[in-house]
Amino acid sequence: MPPARVSEEPIVPAEVATAAAYAQSAAGSDPDVALMLRVQSGDHAAFQELFRKLSPRILQYARRFVGSEARAEEVTQDVFVQVFRFRHRYRPESRLATWIYTIATNLCLNELRRPERHLKVDIWDRRDAEDRTEGPQLRDPDAVNPEEGAAARELARQLEVAVGELPPKQRAALLLSRVDGLAYRDVGEALGCSEGAVKALLFRATQTLKKSLRDYL
Repeated sequence: MPPARVSEEPIVPAEVATAAAYAQSAAGSDPDVALMLRVQSGDHAAFQELFRKLSPRILQYARRFVGSEARAEEVTQDVFVQVFRFRHRYRPESRLATWIYTIATNLCLNELRRPERHLKVDIWDRRDAEDRTEGPQLRDPDAVNPEEGAAARELARQLEVAVGELPPKQRAALLLSRVDGLAYRDVGEALGCSEGAVKALLFRATQTLKKSLRDYL
């Protein structure tokens, strides 16, 4: 009786093979995941590319969350330090953007808990400083008269102030969902709560904003 044939291919546990197949599928459908997998493999150029691609979105989110350009820049740097430090914790079962926004949200919440955050928040600090004397540039100056332009700018300013006064989790839910466009599921993952809780946070935030802005609407 001839000896049993031994396969030359390594035996891979089913769960490992499934995870590998999922990772390949996710990487093929999401270029951000593909970048992160390269980062996990030690590709520093991929990390730089990931930073250039996603840091503007995180900076904008952090600025609106903490209300300060300087602090938002610090938070954004810290976010990507943690992304690199804990890169091997990421699993492609979740969207990369959701994972990074989770880190950003936690750091923003920590920033708001700092004792000095009870001081005045510099919502407009150093943003567009070179243009501030002339005011925001309108796309079509001829289409909007000065009164309408001033009213629109005042509404935008009051909206940002009102968002900055929301409780932190309501603010995070509003920014993640309405500004950054994350699905309720992803917002819930970032905040560590259910989709139902996200909807409740958004409802309360929306009602508060309506009351705050009723004189401008």
